[in-house]
Amino acid sequence: MEGLQKIGKGMALHVPPASPVARPWRSGGWLCLGMFAVVLWLYSPALSGQFIFDDLSLPFCQPIRHGSLLTWISHAGVRPVLILSYWLNYKISGDSPFSYHFVNLVLHFVNSALVFLVLLRIVQRAGWIGRKSQVASVIGALAFAIHPIQTESVSYVAGRSESLAALFVLLAYVVFLYRRKEEISWPEAVLVLVLFGAGVKTKENAVALAPILILTDLFWPEAFSLNRLRRNWRLYCLMIPGVLFAAVAVFRLLGSAGTAGFSVATFKWYQYAFTEARAIFTYIRMAIWPSALSLDHDFATSYTVLEHGAICWMILLAALVAMSIILRRRYPLLCFGFLMFLIWLAPTSSIVPLDDALVDRRMYLPLIGLILIGCELGMRVKVPAAAGVASLCIAGIILGALCYNRNRLWGDPEKLIEMAADNAVHNPRPLLNFAEILIEKNECAATRPYLVRAERRLPNNYYVNVVWGRTLACLGDFDHAVNRFETAAMLKPTSQVYQWLGLAYAEIGRPEAAGAALRRGVELDPQSGAAHGSLALWFEKNHDLANAEKEYRTAAALDRDDSWAQQGWKRTRQQRRPASANF
Repeated sequence: MEGLQKIGKGMALHVPPASPVARPWRSGGWLCLGMFAVVLWLYSPALSGQFIFDDLSLPFCQPIRHGSLLTWISHAGVRPVLILSYWLNYKISGDSPFSYHFVNLVLHFVNSALVFLVLLRIVQRAGWIGRKSQVASVIGALAFAIHPIQTESVSYVAGRSESLAALFVLLAYVVFLYRRKEEISWPEAVLVLVLFGAGVKTKENAVALAPILILTDLFWPEAFSLNRLRRNWRLYCLMIPGVLFAAVAVFRLLGSAGTAGFSVATFKWYQYAFTEARAIFTYIRMAIWPSALSLDHDFATSYTVLEHGAICWMILLAALVAMSIILRRRYPLLCFGFLMFLIWLAPTSSIVPLDDALVDRRMYLPLIGLILIGCELGMRVKVPAAAGVASLCIAGIILGALCYNRNRLWGDPEKLIEMAADNAVHNPRPLLNFAEILIEKNECAATRPYLVRAERRLPNNYYVNVVWGRTLACLGDFDHAVNRFETAAMLKPTSQVYQWLGLAYAEIGRPEAAGAALRRGVELDPQSGAAHGSLALWFEKNHDLANAEKEYRTAAALDRDDSWAQQGWKRTRQQRRPASANF
């Protein structure tokens, strides 16, 4: 026994000390913190940017900003969730642009983290396992976070409609992808539907999630098998009534809206389809090499199937869709990513006309599909590991530099507008926007070449005549300014043009015409503080202090921040006191 014990002691194995328990959440936490630091640094130049363009029509820039949540939502139309986010933003920090930009930045970071989860589950379904799937998903999420094409959805306050809708859509997709069992449960199905509904009530293009869910069930684990669709019948049974209701509501909107839908005067639905066949490939080019991003793209319309080679792009698009279906088993991520890209784009880039044929922020979610294509191509290309890492680093540096420079422009939006105006050939809107900036800077003479170019593209147009009128008034040529304003009023009678017309009449010594025009401005928009203020000024100039005080008081009540109207009210009230004291 003693010998056996000695032998046993001699044969005892050396057991190394226990290694510390791995904590993957720690590495994940540091990774998230690092990504947020990168995103914050890249987007920091835009955090100081002011409100511009569509921002100025949102409630926090309007007199209703002091109103209740119901007042804000009534202003929202079909996007109450978006307006709720702005209302909360306003209640917390008022009308400081920084806070709105920062909220957009946080939304983008959260979306990037959700994109990581989406990519991870999809590449795992494609057979990628372990570290390979994690590294690919991290790289893809980082590309989503720092790609410069995303800046319009983040650095533009009005772009929150895109990033906030994406938040709800991605949350719904993550719940769908990470369900506990193959068959989705009733609570999970309800949660997906609630998040889906919140996305649609933020921006209408979130409806694309429905076909994305169907595509996912059709594609994995076996391409175009109906098995997963049958297993997830709970979700689709709940979704069908909601999708039908949303479709009816959206089509009603599209039938009456002026800037989106079949009532758009710019082109017919089939002409929009011809144009978007080209736009889709422009989006792909901008994703691969984002060298021609623009606040307002100058993208020509294809009014016929032959114009700008639209037929060639349509044939190529159809061929790529067919190849994605045929080669789905051999190149699953590539085919799935391309179909996903097209589905995300479909609400804005198909047959439903929109005023703008090409917009950077429409690529916010479609970029995920292109990232999946990049994953497939990256796996297929055989290069040494060192070369692959170097290529990824170089690509990251280029994207980061472009993103930072793009955000520097968002921090100085006048340069963005000037660049768009300088490049405008087919799209006159950047010309008018830049002319407006020059007028505000009192550089009115410089607007002439831009307005000449705009009028060449849009003869006899309301907006062109309005900006011409403002330019001429700024230069002191009120006679010709009146002619422009009168033309604009005939084309589109608005409260604002009648205000300008009334003030121009007053300058050329036609007080009665001025009063009639200013009264018309109030009639057209009784809730406009500016219209009441302009009429009050006319009454004051004509020594009708009673009516002047009344109109100033109304203007001040409509906009509590209008110090000019408050001063006018106080001034006319004080001027009337001696007259009343004599009685």
